[in-house]
Amino acid sequence: MNKKRLRQWMAPFATATLILNTGYGILAPDAVASALPTERHNSNLTGLNTAQLHTKLATAQGRHVPVTSGTKVTTLTKGYGQNTYLNQMLKVMSSQMVTANIAPAEVSNLTAVPTETTKVNLSWTNPSDLNFDHVKVVGVTNDVYVDNIRSNSYMLSGLQPNTTYTFRVKTVNKSGDESQGTTVQAKTASIDVPVDKTPPGEVSGLTATNVGYNAFTVNYILPKDADLSQAIIYLNGKEVQRTTGTSYTFSGLIASTNYTVLVKTIDKSGNISGGISIPVTTSALSVDTVPEVTGASVTSVNNYSVTVSWTRPSGISTVSLYKDGQLVTDSSGTSYTFNNLSSGQAYSFTIRSKRSTGALSSGVRLTATTDSTSSNSSEVSNLEVDSKSDTWIKITYDMPSKADKVKIYVDGDYEGTTSSESYKITDLREGRWYEIKVVTVNSNGRESSGVKISERTDSDGYYSSSSSSSSNYEKARDLMRIAENSLNASDWRSARDAISDLPSGTRKSDLLDRLEAIRNRAIGTSSSSSGTSSTTTTSGTTSSYPNNAVSSYSTSFTLTPGAKSAYVDGRATTMAQAPRIINGATMVPLRFISERIGYEVNYEKSTKKIILTRPTDGKQVVLQVKNSTLAVYELNNSRSYSTNITAPVIVNGYTLVPLRVISELSGYQVNYNTASKQITITK
Repeated sequence: MNKKRLRQWMAPFATATLILNTGYGILAPDAVASALPTERHNSNLTGLNTAQLHTKLATAQGRHVPVTSGTKVTTLTKGYGQNTYLNQMLKVMSSQMVTANIAPAEVSNLTAVPTETTKVNLSWTNPSDLNFDHVKVVGVTNDVYVDNIRSNSYMLSGLQPNTTYTFRVKTVNKSGDESQGTTVQAKTASIDVPVDKTPPGEVSGLTATNVGYNAFTVNYILPKDADLSQAIIYLNGKEVQRTTGTSYTFSGLIASTNYTVLVKTIDKSGNISGGISIPVTTSALSVDTVPEVTGASVTSVNNYSVTVSWTRPSGISTVSLYKDGQLVTDSSGTSYTFNNLSSGQAYSFTIRSKRSTGALSSGVRLTATTDSTSSNSSEVSNLEVDSKSDTWIKITYDMPSKADKVKIYVDGDYEGTTSSESYKITDLREGRWYEIKVVTVNSNGRESSGVKISERTDSDGYYSSSSSSSSNYEKARDLMRIAENSLNASDWRSARDAISDLPSGTRKSDLLDRLEAIRNRAIGTSSSSSGTSSTTTTSGTTSSYPNNAVSSYSTSFTLTPGAKSAYVDGRATTMAQAPRIINGATMVPLRFISERIGYEVNYEKSTKKIILTRPTDGKQVVLQVKNSTLAVYELNNSRSYSTNITAPVIVNGYTLVPLRVISELSGYQVNYNTASKQITITK
């Protein structure tokens, strides 16, 4: 097969912009064709490792690539026809190429200052890359002057007087990958020229301002030496910055910790002063104490509802309301009625002030017992579906003598009131299950707990194959995300309807699991009553929603560093960000786990502070990106403590925390299996 025919053979792939990512660079189909030998038996490629295969292809493109060792790829069998060989070659290259490590960023602020006739002082600022390890200084001919420099400067000696040198400073990562390097020139002093060996004057007025729990700023005045070059800033004896400015801000520090700041000066000849230092102590880590509501009281109680009221404190516009420890809703008002309760039952209600940041108060607790009723004779009887179509359902029932009227609810939403013994519910969706509840109301306004029935509208099969499965999935997923963020009943039902349109499969099951997890928070819970129990059916997958249901928290997780696939309570799922091992510490995605064990996660972008709050037990956990202090507050027990951890990091927009944080959240047991390289988190 000649090159022209090979390109024709690969045309469909080129049209689809198919490219081969070898790990070292991107190879287009034409480059593959150029690099492949044209003879029928390609024995000269047999047994090459991946780096050598890549080198052959890269050479065809005229590119220079490093040749690194790699595992031998599958030996190509002699005697194959060209089409068969090409298929095998493409398969080997696309699936077995070794992923190349990425070299760190270059150094910055590179300067070269001759200090004597035979010495030149190099200084620079190291990059902030996580995989950065050290720098290497080489000459223009790639002669290595010195390697493994982990500081910000180096004095080169043994040079020739009155000679111009070009130096290249390369950065090297922990895998040994090198950057291209940054060059700088310097000319050593002549023997006849006297060398300046006098250091510049010191800074003055060194003070610390804006001292917080994780940051502070130092200010100073530079000396007026004519040959002054820069100020060198040190923290606890370690150089952190060279600058021509008159202030510097330290961040990512630890609360309640003593630090020593040292500022030296350096002149253009490389002379460095002794320095001026001051001690600085960061402030203690504090948590926002949210004020409680006042005047909280139970203002009304009947058989099936309780009304509470309160006065919000200054600066608080929202309160979170809980029934028996479970979040019901957030309210911006000053009273709320808890409906659909059971008669003759004791309940606990908690009102917690809530800031815009998500921080919550401990809460004010109220208790009330609903009025009891001697019998269930106040409910309707013989509730049944009389008729239906694809957009409406008509129900009939017998009203008890004590009832003046009935209220109709559909999926928990109020539909209408009537004194008739039949009701037609309209504007429904085709092929959907609906939960219908009929509540009687007597002359005193007392409402019954209600009787339920479930029914599905007719369907003509329109949803079976009318549109793209992929686009339907994307739409359903987007609606699911909206419902998760808003916890709005209407958004939840929109997501439910879209998910029910999907064909059965793993992706649909995953969305249904998420739908179930937010059901109670989005549309509330309902009390038990006589009548027909509710079952919601969606496209062959049935999920029963028992009365007074509370979405349970996940009790087991199985994760693998580097893999996005995971198992939650034995069910396969996919994470947006895979766990990683960073500097020997196993880091896992915080939000993926914390929200599944009952925590609300709030992130302050300006301070990079993460606040996790679990309403069920009043526990609050505070941590911060690049801060190794973890603070835990058990608000219900008025107890708090802090501990040191590996500082959280942000990777691809997701916060990763060490495994220890997970155990601190709620007592989960964390284990790492070195043989299988799997992380198990169990309750």
